[in-house]
Amino acid sequence: MAEREAHAKRQGFDIAAFCAVERPADHPAKPADYRSLHGFWNAHGYQRHGELATTFAWRDIGEQAESHKPMVFWLKPLG
Repeated sequence: MAEREAHAKRQGFDIAAFCAVERPADHPAKPADYRSLHGFWNAHGYQRHGELATTFAWRDIGEQAESHKPMVFWLKPLG
């Protein structure tokens, strides 16, 4: 992540961003030992911005066709 952020800074960007899929707590493919990555991303300076959302479509394992998945953006100032 540090190299990605350094590259963004070299390109003149002030903010690093990514979006992550939002799965329901009862998602059928959720492993029994699942741990959210929210703490990891927070520890690296990223903050979840639920007001910044989109959807991406792909076919999950077990799906017959693509379906839209909700995605939420995480931002980090690079100052």
